[in-house]
Amino acid sequence: MKGDIQKKITYTDVISVEAYNKLRKSVNWITVAKNRARIALGNSFFLCVAVLGDTPIGMVRIISDGGYSYFITDVIVNPEYQGNHIGTELISKALEFIKKDVLEGETVMISLMSAYQREGFYKKFGFHQRPFGDHGSGMSVWVSRDEEGNVTSY
Repeated sequence: MKGDIQKKITYTDVISVEAYNKLRKSVNWITVAKNRARIALGNSFFLCVAVLGDTPIGMVRIISDGGYSYFITDVIVNPEYQGNHIGTELISKALEFIKKDVLEGETVMISLMSAYQREGFYKKFGFHQRPFGDHGSGMSVWVSRDEEGNVTSY
Protein backbone atom coordinates (compact mmCIF):
# COMPACT_ATOMS: atom_id res chain seq x y z
CA MET A 1 0.00 0.00 0.00
CA LYS A 2 2.85 2.40 0.80
CA GLY A 3 4.19 2.25 -2.75
CA ASP A 4 0.70 2.81 -4.09
CA ILE A 5 0.28 6.04 -2.11
CA GLN A 6 3.64 7.41 -3.30
CA LYS A 7 2.59 6.90 -6.92
CA LYS A 8 -0.68 8.79 -6.38
CA ILE A 9 0.85 11.85 -4.71
CA THR A 10 1.35 15.02 -6.69
CA TYR A 11 3.31 18.07 -5.55
CA THR A 12 2.25 21.68 -5.88
CA ASP A 13 3.17 25.10 -4.51
CA VAL A 14 -0.36 26.06 -3.51
CA ILE A 15 -2.32 25.44 -0.32
CA SER A 16 -5.35 27.22 1.12
CA VAL A 17 -5.22 28.73 4.60
CA GLU A 18 -7.90 26.26 5.68
CA ALA A 19 -5.94 23.24 4.40
CA TYR A 20 -2.75 24.63 5.97
CA ASN A 21 -4.41 24.91 9.37
CA LYS A 22 -6.00 21.49 8.96
CA LEU A 23 -2.54 19.99 8.40
CA ARG A 24 -1.19 21.85 11.44
CA LYS A 25 -4.08 20.57 13.54
CA SER A 26 -3.46 16.98 12.36
CA VAL A 27 -0.07 17.03 14.12
CA ASN A 28 -1.40 18.90 17.19
CA TRP A 29 0.25 22.21 16.31
CA ILE A 30 -1.52 25.50 16.96
CA THR A 31 -3.60 26.89 14.13
CA VAL A 32 -2.53 30.25 12.74
CA ALA A 33 -4.93 33.21 12.46
CA LYS A 34 -6.24 33.34 8.89
CA ASN A 35 -4.66 36.70 8.05
CA ARG A 36 -1.27 35.68 9.49
CA ALA A 37 -1.40 32.32 7.71
CA ARG A 38 -2.24 33.98 4.38
CA ILE A 39 0.70 36.38 4.78
CA ALA A 40 3.08 33.59 5.85
CA LEU A 41 2.16 31.33 2.96
CA GLY A 42 2.38 34.21 0.50
CA ASN A 43 5.85 35.18 1.74
CA SER A 44 7.27 31.69 1.45
CA PHE A 45 10.57 31.54 -0.43
CA PHE A 46 9.67 27.95 -1.36
CA LEU A 47 6.47 25.98 -0.73
CA CYS A 48 5.89 22.35 -1.57
CA VAL A 49 2.63 20.57 -0.79
CA ALA A 50 2.04 16.83 -1.13
CA VAL A 51 -1.47 16.23 -2.43
CA LEU A 52 -3.40 12.96 -2.57
CA GLY A 53 -6.45 13.36 -4.77
CA ASP A 54 -7.59 16.86 -3.84
CA THR A 55 -6.35 16.69 -0.24
CA PRO A 56 -3.08 18.21 0.98
CA ILE A 57 -1.45 15.54 3.19
CA GLY A 58 1.96 17.10 3.76
CA MET A 59 3.98 20.23 3.20
CA VAL A 60 7.24 22.08 3.73
CA ARG A 61 8.09 25.77 3.49
CA ILE A 62 11.33 27.70 3.29
CA ILE A 63 11.62 31.28 4.39
CA SER A 64 14.77 33.24 3.54
CA ASP A 65 16.37 36.64 3.76
CA GLY A 66 17.34 36.25 0.09
CA GLY A 67 20.99 36.30 1.12
CA TYR A 68 22.69 33.45 2.91
CA SER A 69 20.07 32.31 5.41
CA TYR A 70 17.35 29.72 4.78
CA PHE A 71 14.91 28.47 7.40
CA ILE A 72 12.94 25.28 6.76
CA THR A 73 9.60 25.43 8.52
CA ASP A 74 6.18 23.79 8.54
CA VAL A 75 7.46 20.30 7.79
CA ILE A 76 4.15 18.48 8.25
CA VAL A 77 2.83 15.10 7.18
CA ASN A 78 -0.66 14.13 8.29
CA PRO A 79 -0.18 11.20 10.72
CA GLU A 80 -2.50 9.01 8.61
CA TYR A 81 0.13 9.12 5.85
CA GLN A 82 3.35 9.09 7.86
CA GLY A 83 5.63 6.16 7.09
CA ASN A 84 5.20 6.57 3.33
CA HIS A 85 8.40 8.62 2.84
CA ILE A 86 6.41 11.78 2.16
CA GLY A 87 8.46 13.78 4.67
CA THR A 88 11.65 12.50 3.07
CA GLU A 89 10.44 13.60 -0.35
CA LEU A 90 9.40 17.03 0.93
CA ILE A 91 12.74 17.71 2.65
CA SER A 92 14.60 16.39 -0.40
CA LYS A 93 12.70 18.81 -2.63
CA ALA A 94 13.40 21.71 -0.25
CA LEU A 95 17.12 20.95 -0.06
CA GLU A 96 17.32 20.49 -3.83
CA PHE A 97 15.75 23.93 -4.28
CA ILE A 98 18.28 25.53 -1.92
CA LYS A 99 21.26 23.78 -3.50
CA LYS A 100 20.21 25.07 -6.94
CA ASP A 101 20.02 28.58 -5.47
CA VAL A 102 23.63 28.49 -4.19
CA LEU A 103 26.14 29.89 -6.68
CA GLU A 104 29.77 28.85 -7.10
CA GLY A 105 31.98 30.12 -4.28
CA GLU A 106 29.03 30.75 -1.93
CA THR A 107 28.18 29.23 1.41
CA VAL A 108 24.71 29.42 2.90
CA MET A 109 23.16 28.41 6.20
CA ILE A 110 20.08 26.18 6.38
CA SER A 111 18.32 26.09 9.73
CA LEU A 112 15.23 24.41 11.14
CA MET A 113 13.57 23.65 14.44
CA SER A 114 12.88 19.96 14.73
CA ALA A 115 9.65 18.78 16.28
CA TYR A 116 10.22 17.06 19.62
CA GLN A 117 12.11 13.78 19.24
CA ARG A 118 12.25 14.06 15.42
CA GLU A 119 15.92 15.08 15.29
CA GLY A 120 16.96 11.68 13.88
CA PHE A 121 14.89 12.30 10.76
CA TYR A 122 16.82 15.48 9.95
CA LYS A 123 20.21 13.95 10.77
CA LYS A 124 19.74 11.70 7.72
CA PHE A 125 19.97 14.86 5.60
CA GLY A 126 23.16 16.10 7.27
CA PHE A 127 21.63 18.41 9.87
CA HIS A 128 23.44 18.62 13.21
CA GLN A 129 21.53 18.47 16.46
CA ARG A 130 22.32 21.50 18.55
CA PRO A 131 24.37 22.10 20.55
CA PHE A 132 27.06 21.02 18.09
CA GLY A 133 30.59 22.38 17.86
CA ASP A 134 30.33 26.10 18.45
CA HIS A 135 26.59 26.12 17.68
CA GLY A 136 24.42 26.74 20.73
CA SER A 137 20.96 25.37 21.41
CA GLY A 138 18.10 26.18 19.07
CA MET A 139 15.63 28.40 20.86
CA SER A 140 12.11 29.71 20.37
CA VAL A 141 9.28 31.45 22.18
CA TRP A 142 5.59 31.72 21.28
CA VAL A 143 3.65 34.89 22.08
CA SER A 144 -0.16 34.98 22.25
CA ARG A 145 -2.72 37.71 22.94
CA ASP A 146 -6.15 36.59 24.15
CA GLU A 147 -9.49 38.26 23.50
CA GLU A 148 -9.09 40.47 26.59
CA GLY A 149 -5.75 41.78 25.34
CA ASN A 150 -3.57 39.81 27.77
CA VAL A 151 -0.21 38.73 26.36
CA THR A 152 1.26 35.34 27.25
CA SER A 153 4.65 33.93 26.28
CA TYR A 154 5.30 30.20 26.29
